[in-house]
Amino acid sequence: MNLTETFSKAFNKLPLNIREKVTIPYLFLSIILLFGAAYVITQVVFDTVEERLTNQLIESSSLATTRMVEEENQILKVLRLLAYSTGVPDALAQNNPENLRSLTFGIILNNQTKVVEFLDINGKRILSVNHRTGENIENYDFSTGGGDIFSKQAFVQKALLQHVDARGDKYAGYVKSDGRDYFYVAGPVYTDNNEFAGVILVGTPISSLVSQLREETLAQITLYDFEGKILASTFTSPLELADQEVRNVVLNQINASFIRSSSSRDMNVRNIEYRELLTSWKVRGETHLGVMGVALNESFLVRTTRVTRLQIAIMTSLLLLLVIMFGVNLSILITHPIMQLVDASKKVKAGDLEVNVKSVSKDELALLTENFNQMIISMRDSKNHILASYDSTLEGWSKALEYRNEETKGHTDRVLKLMVKAARELGIEESKMDHIRRGALLHDIGKMGIPDVILNKPHALTEEEQNIMQRHPVYACEMLKDIEFLKPALNIPFCHHEHWDGTGYPQGLKGEEIPIEARIFALVDAWDAITTDRPYRSAMTKEEAVYTIRSEIGTNFDPGIAERFLKLVSE
Repeated sequence: MNLTETFSKAFNKLPLNIREKVTIPYLFLSIILLFGAAYVITQVVFDTVEERLTNQLIESSSLATTRMVEEENQILKVLRLLAYSTGVPDALAQNNPENLRSLTFGIILNNQTKVVEFLDINGKRILSVNHRTGENIENYDFSTGGGDIFSKQAFVQKALLQHVDARGDKYAGYVKSDGRDYFYVAGPVYTDNNEFAGVILVGTPISSLVSQLREETLAQITLYDFEGKILASTFTSPLELADQEVRNVVLNQINASFIRSSSSRDMNVRNIEYRELLTSWKVRGETHLGVMGVALNESFLVRTTRVTRLQIAIMTSLLLLLVIMFGVNLSILITHPIMQLVDASKKVKAGDLEVNVKSVSKDELALLTENFNQMIISMRDSKNHILASYDSTLEGWSKALEYRNEETKGHTDRVLKLMVKAARELGIEESKMDHIRRGALLHDIGKMGIPDVILNKPHALTEEEQNIMQRHPVYACEMLKDIEFLKPALNIPFCHHEHWDGTGYPQGLKGEEIPIEARIFALVDAWDAITTDRPYRSAMTKEEAVYTIRSEIGTNFDPGIAERFLKLVSE
């Protein structure tokens, strides 16, 4: 046996449908081609993953640092606008919050500044202007007073002491206020007479700052203090820094030219692996406030710097995608008629012989489809013939029972017709009608197990005889339960003597516990019994029969069904 035959036998033993057997080899070859092309492109176009990740981290860290400087400069710009605005120094010197508010709010709003603090010469808060988080740009809170929380900060104290160094008289730092950390730039304010009037702090929530950096760098940003504690992070579950990691960052700043040896760490956040580059968070060019971490997913793909290589990758992928789509659709087109036949055969197996498969081709599959449809027609005809034979047998059983009990002759035919009419009127599905007919035909079949002396007794039955007679629904069930096609018809023979109030037999079912077809048939059976002549009494008139039935509504009969039934028989 050669290799081809061996492979063919092994492949045919796989538990796959024909569409999968056509599609999978094609997809397998396409995927091999895809991986081969991807490997070549990766080798030719891209650097190593480690190098690309490092480059991207350095680029993102540099961008974040630049953006921090820009934010600091923007805050410094607003601070100068406020400090040099006409009337502001005097209002600050006079501790006048109302004037400060009216003179500065336009500047604050136009620059969309998050928070501004006005302090007197002793560091006491005169006015606080704070944007409401998540609301419109014009929505701010204004408050006065608030203690000396700012005057205790080292960078604010320098401004209060009017300290000037090589970079000027503006200082930066962060403060925890109202449960949030804020980044501020503080500067002294002087009147026209060059008198010290107080200090203005302009700032932004550190959480907003890292969110902006996240949007612009596409990296996860975290700011830490020098104890490794988290000030703010775009991670939902950030990890603190160990003491050694903080020390490494500080040591690396001693020789800042070695940027590629900056501290980094690998970490797992919510089951995602990240590489985080750690650098010093500096303000005013030299003041260290803490540590800034810039993290990227280690599978983060860095864009290639050569557009032509990207174009090659895209064109290769598109070509492979088209080949795969063509192959998959071709396999679907070829195997669709076969899958139709498979689905149809499953329906036939489940008992549906109304299946008809449409043929859309003129090949061998079309001939197979036509033969399949003819086979189903033959099976349907055979089934109908068998069912007709079964039904004829049932009619024979019914007539045999009537011959045993002459007084009920014709009863079965009458209740059968009335039952079908009532069932349709009461909304029973047409699909259940064959079972209802059979149930009506066999409703008294259990009486075959009742002795003739009891069945044909012309007088009232004794209690013992009555108990025997009431066994006939059970006999019916025992006779029919093992005949598969009669199981759906058993509800009528077994349950038509149950009463709505639970006083019936053989099970004492109550209310809607009684199958609906049995509740309907109980009315039909009673109606025929009282409207036909019997040896021991004459038939009731229609009016008398209606009165009799109505008197037993709620006890023997379902009230809802009974009213509709009486309307039907009264027409």
